[in-house]
Amino acid sequence: MTARSALSSLQAGLGILAGLTVLAQSPATAEDLDPPGGGFGLPVDCVMGELCSIQNYVDYDDGKGWKDHTCGSLSYDGHRGIDFRVPTQIEMREGTAVIAAADGKVIFAFDDQPDILMSETGPGKTREERNGNWVAISHGGGWVTTYAHLMKGTVAVKKGDRVKRGDRLGLIGLSGNSEFPHVHFAVTHRNKLLDPFTGLEPSATCGETGQSLWSEAAQAQIPYQAGGLLSAGFLDRQPDHQEILAGIEAPAEISTDGRVLVFWAGTWGVREGDLETLMILDPDGRTFFNNKRVLERNRAVWTVSFGLRKRGENLQPGEYVGFYRVQRPGADWAKTVLAVRKTVAVR
Repeated sequence: MTARSALSSLQAGLGILAGLTVLAQSPATAEDLDPPGGGFGLPVDCVMGELCSIQNYVDYDDGKGWKDHTCGSLSYDGHRGIDFRVPTQIEMREGTAVIAAADGKVIFAFDDQPDILMSETGPGKTREERNGNWVAISHGGGWVTTYAHLMKGTVAVKKGDRVKRGDRLGLIGLSGNSEFPHVHFAVTHRNKLLDPFTGLEPSATCGETGQSLWSEAAQAQIPYQAGGLLSAGFLDRQPDHQEILAGIEAPAEISTDGRVLVFWAGTWGVREGDLETLMILDPDGRTFFNNKRVLERNRAVWTVSFGLRKRGENLQPGEYVGFYRVQRPGADWAKTVLAVRKTVAVR
């Protein structure tokens, strides 16, 4: 399956999330809305910007392209929710709780789907196969939240249970139509899908001012972040794209006689025109590897690996330092989207 066909299947699978039909009506106005508890809490129990990040927002482009609520590119065609992710499957296996965003009653809970990449299995055909392991909660007043792609065997509630804001529902997983470990969070009000960042339906125009459905505490934790780091480190070999995205356990040290030193990084949300800086310094502070390049396309996720193979001699022992930075050109100066520095001992 190509990346494009996988993406199309993913959007199709989540177009009607949890069986809640999105009706074609004019966007709701801020005056109409009174979210439960004064606003929804975050659906994940993790530190945003450190362990967790938002990779995809609601798509506001009604054509073949996509735009998030800021008119940026952090979405994909037809996306109808918010994707809260952890960096790799390593962090997924360690366990990150998905929690109730407000008090309510569980109206659906399903836990039977495996955690596996959609690109390996093809898109799901049934609602459960598409959503994976998921939970839906009614909060009264026509408000419903859904939580999709939970880890198999971790769903902690059943239909009819009463839950409080912050109660654990399950763990972030890879079930259903998923290509990275995350929970797909969606809000509906009287059967209308609403973007929790604006209180508007996807038929609204990106950049339009609306009413946040988040609580003040939640809103403060999720400022718009246009790109970020997933992982980085050193290896004594060249990793491939899928291995980096799945997660690599970096070795504590690298042997001098291997003669290969590679620095890798995985990222999300990089854009066309971004400037990459890639550098490795040897134990004496001299340049072991150095390169700069401009990205030619927007990338939902992006991986790089760079370094050198010594011919006829071993690596110099000592501490090597790797740098990776992405800068985004602006009207006056370039903004640093992400920067990482890692070290490794070569012995």
